[in-house]
Amino acid sequence: GKGFLRNGFRFSKEDTPTLKKIINPSKDESRPIPLAVMLSANYDTQKDDFQTKVKLYTGGTITQNLSFFGMTKENFNGGNSDNQELFSEESSKLYAQLNFDESHHVIRAGLISPLTQFGNIEKVSADAGLKGHNSSRDKEGRNKNHSMQKYGQGNQGNGQGGNGGQGGRGNQQKGKNSNHYKTPLQNASIGTIKGVEYSYLANNRLMALLSYGESIDKSNQENSHGNSSQNQQTIIEDDSDDYQFMGGVQYKTDSGYYLSLIYNQYEKKGQENFSMLLPIEKSFDKFQLVSTLIYRDETDQEKEYYGMENALIYSLSSSDYIRGIVDIGREDSEDSYGLSLTYSKAYKYQQF
Repeated sequence: GKGFLRNGFRFSKEDTPTLKKIINPSKDESRPIPLAVMLSANYDTQKDDFQTKVKLYTGGTITQNLSFFGMTKENFNGGNSDNQELFSEESSKLYAQLNFDESHHVIRAGLISPLTQFGNIEKVSADAGLKGHNSSRDKEGRNKNHSMQKYGQGNQGNGQGGNGGQGGRGNQQKGKNSNHYKTPLQNASIGTIKGVEYSYLANNRLMALLSYGESIDKSNQENSHGNSSQNQQTIIEDDSDDYQFMGGVQYKTDSGYYLSLIYNQYEKKGQENFSMLLPIEKSFDKFQLVSTLIYRDETDQEKEYYGMENALIYSLSSSDYIRGIVDIGREDSEDSYGLSLTYSKAYKYQQF
């Protein structure tokens, strides 16, 4: 799968480009359309809220070296503050990819998710109920301030937990903005960029990657806690564009482990910070393990964050799986954690 993606949706350099059949199909060939639709739904027990999602995909090869990919999504009927709309920059990926010397050199340009080529670091936590859950508001959007019991830990202040196995420890100090539980990966502040990416693969073992561009996922780079009045004033007055620079290397061992080191530097409203990730990924016969150590340093605010995100996916069959996620994080004197258990089944594949 990683090779297929990196090769620009080709299994090898001899592959006939996908779109060649569309441009000039033979008489006995049907005309395929490179478009896919995915529908999903989930239920939020805390808010008694049923949320549905639609995703649109397109992608394929144009020539032996040029390919493209596009995705956009929208959430419906959900109280989640991370709702996104179709065809907006925040909810989409769209890039062109150019391959040189087979898959050794790859250049992407457009709306890019820089972590994609490092495997399933980001994908494993999708739709896990752990991202951006606003648990300090009820279904009508009213603020709540009460004590909640979360996996044996009571806390007075803004409650921060729930959502089908999601938990997080809220702030005990008043006046801090703690509406959202953020996973360790979200705290790393690596989001979609509008820019360019270059990667080099040597001997199908060692990959190096550089990416740079304007940050698109503004919500992913918001601090999990409120800033001081001075910092807030700085943010308001600064009109500079946000940027994100990411560099990383990945090595595949003889036993099939993918070991990576990723450095991310970003600017949010004039404040420069950085984060580092140490991901480990391994696919076995029936299950897959993805574990990521995360460190973030918000220099301007003199804050440090340490976290670990662990995901284990067990395949029951070719169409369904069980996934467990355990997140542990620490910022200053506060701890946060998240738990998720997911069962997922694909009911119908239909090709037109």
